[in-house]
Amino acid sequence: MNIDFIEALEEMAKEKGIPREDLYDAICKGLAVAYQEEYGTEEPAQVEIDQRSGDISINGRRLIEIEFGRIATKKAEETIRQEIVQRRREIVYDLYVNRVGEIISGAIHRFEGKDVWVNLGEAEAILPEEERIPGERYHAGQRLRAYLVSVEKTQGDPRILLSRAVSEFVAELLRLEVPEIEDGTLVIRRIAREAGRRSKVAVESLDPNVDPVGTCVGAGGARVRVVTRELSGEKIDLVRWSDDPVQLIRNGLEPASVISVELDEEERTAKVLVPDDELSLAIGRGGQNVRLTAKLVGYDIEVTSPSEQEG
Repeated sequence: MNIDFIEALEEMAKEKGIPREDLYDAICKGLAVAYQEEYGTEEPAQVEIDQRSGDISINGRRLIEIEFGRIATKKAEETIRQEIVQRRREIVYDLYVNRVGEIISGAIHRFEGKDVWVNLGEAEAILPEEERIPGERYHAGQRLRAYLVSVEKTQGDPRILLSRAVSEFVAELLRLEVPEIEDGTLVIRRIAREAGRRSKVAVESLDPNVDPVGTCVGAGGARVRVVTRELSGEKIDLVRWSDDPVQLIRNGLEPASVISVELDEEERTAKVLVPDDELSLAIGRGGQNVRLTAKLVGYDIEVTSPSEQEG
């Protein structure tokens, strides 16, 4: 009977994904609680399990010689279950807290309102409505990749927060597709993003022989196309980084050409002059191009043309 009991414990340990030793500790605590309940001892009971023979003893007495009442048995079961659940939560927390900042994948498990719950295999994570890419539709069982934002301890299971809307998701997708980012040849300096619509990514090359924009775009646009596809069609503008805000503004507004840039460093504003026939190109649909450039540079940008100034 004891050998069967040990085998059942080991199978349970495998199912729960916890070390066998932790499961034995849980059993020992549960039996100790039951013994104290049944016999009213003040000192903690000493429980020993022989993992080879399966023999269990409490305070020197073999378990098969000890009788537990209903209340003591119930307390043992509750204690064992609580210990197993708590250890499982600790394992899950340790597993995922070390992966914060990575892209992880899972299958959509269920929905709560507009929040999406994703089965990661070892745990469940939440993709809240505000962290979704606007316009994306999901269905149960769908495979999904997302950025792991945080892992927090709670009274219950750890809260694992995912996002597909943060700028870091774009950065990590590019890192996966562009080896030169992974090995440090290229550095992503800043990202300005409107999730689901467009992102501007400022990249710098630490090797003068490596073109940062062309390398990220890839042959025939292959590299950036993979990222755009993952982001449900979101456009990715690769921008050549510069420490000079004037040059960064010029780079950010491409393909529109810039006649002049007038900076007010104290107010962090910039007046940009572009050719008349490129004004709408520089501003972009709904002001998106200039808005993202402003976010990228950190200056409020006003774009005008010669005819506007004259008027």
